[in-house]
Amino acid sequence: MAQTGKVRKKRDTSLKRMAILEGAISVFTKNGFDASSMDHIAEVAHVSKRTIYNHFPSKEILFQEIVADFLKQRDEIKPIRYVSAVSLEEQLKEFARAELFLINDPVRRGLSKLFTSVFLMDIDFGKKTRSQYEPHRAFIIWLNSAREDRKLNFQSPELAARVFYGMVEGCLTYPALFSDGESLKYTEPLLNELISAFLARYQYAGNTIHTEQEE
Repeated sequence: MAQTGKVRKKRDTSLKRMAILEGAISVFTKNGFDASSMDHIAEVAHVSKRTIYNHFPSKEILFQEIVADFLKQRDEIKPIRYVSAVSLEEQLKEFARAELFLINDPVRRGLSKLFTSVFLMDIDFGKKTRSQYEPHRAFIIWLNSAREDRKLNFQSPELAARVFYGMVEGCLTYPALFSDGESLKYTEPLLNELISAFLARYQYAGNTIHTEQEE
């Protein structure tokens, strides 16, 4: 009986936590971070304000948890292992599509707009929030595996990752945010073009060696 009670309590706690996160997402995306209050979040989540603070000590921590959960959903669909038998193009598309997961749904697109606006308005808070995550970790692992397989050639995987995601965000992510998803209809030709550009720069070509300093 005691064990059953513990399981029920844990389930109830998880459900309340989920309700708080969903309520906070609704309030934040509608009102913005600064104009949102814990009282309003409690009202929308149908929990007491004390319950919210039991889970999240501050509005900032609650916001950071939403960011973490959002990025976790994205990372769960990213390919982690490099596969030599699969073309580089197809594997790079999987990474790009995982990034597009953040903006190819109206709710997730609303969250992406929220995060962007908050981080632009409060640079220090943005830095603090982003510092808790290791950017592009899965992709850097993939890049190093591709280099070991003599398929890609670069000096810095971190720089190559920044180049790739800079192209994805610049060509696909931000246009989708600014057009409320309208630009997504042009995703495939742009994605093919940016992958071609990336491979033109970094794909291993026999004895031809490219470096970041070489022009």
